[in-house]
Amino acid sequence: MLKNIKSLYKNQPGVVLRMHAKPGKVDELFQLTTNLHYNGDPDGPVDWALCRSNEEPDTLWAFEFYRDDESFTRHYSNPAMDEGHNKIFDLLADMPLRADVHIVSSNYTSDTTSYVVNEKSLYKNQPGVVLRMYAKPEKGADLFELTTNLHYNGDPDGPVDWVLCKSNEEPDTLWGFEFYRDDESFIRHYSNPAMDEVHQKVIDLLADMPIRDDIHIEASNNSEVV
Repeated sequence: MLKNIKSLYKNQPGVVLRMHAKPGKVDELFQLTTNLHYNGDPDGPVDWALCRSNEEPDTLWAFEFYRDDESFTRHYSNPAMDEGHNKIFDLLADMPLRADVHIVSSNYTSDTTSYVVNEKSLYKNQPGVVLRMYAKPEKGADLFELTTNLHYNGDPDGPVDWVLCKSNEEPDTLWGFEFYRDDESFIRHYSNPAMDEVHQKVIDLLADMPIRDDIHIEASNNSEVV
C-alpha cells in the first residue's frame, strides 16, 4: 500500500467478497484471483488483499479498493472483465457474497504516521479478522465513531493495518478488516481482559451479534507478483 499516495482514503470505493470454493478447487481459486489482479486493467483495484479463513480453508475473503468512483464503475462495466470473472464462478460452490462499500476510516486516514513503521504491510500469512456489524437503528454513526476511536487506544498488540467500511446499500452496516503484526500480537490482543470492556461497548450498539472470521492473508497488492 505504501506505493499508493492516496491509499485507503476516506470515501474510497471498494467491494468486500466472500467465496466458497468447490471441493479441491481452493488453491486454484486463490491462484486465479491473485493473477487477475495483475491483468493490466488501469481501472482495477489499487489496494486489495485475498485472505483465507482459518476455520474454513476453502473460504476466500477479499477486499478491493479502487482509485475513485469512475474507475470502480469502468472496471465493473468492462466486458473484458467478464471472462475472468466467469472463470472464478466456475470454481465456486455457490454464489459469492458481495457488498459494495466505501471507506469511513483506516490506519491511513488519520493525521498520524503510525503506518510508516509498518515495514511488512499486508504481507503473506499476516493474521487478521474480518467483521460485519449491524448497528441498532440510528446508532450507525456512533458505531463508526467508537470503532474508529478504539483503534487509537494505545494497545501495542492492536491491529497495525485496518479499514472500516460502510455498506453502500445498508448504511448502518460496518465491514471491518484488521491485520496484526504477527500471530503473537493477535493472540495477546484477543486474550487481553482490558479489551473486553471496550468490545462490550461496541456490542451494545449492535442490532445482533457480529459476523467474525479469523483469517490470514494469501496475497495482496504488497505481495510479490506470482
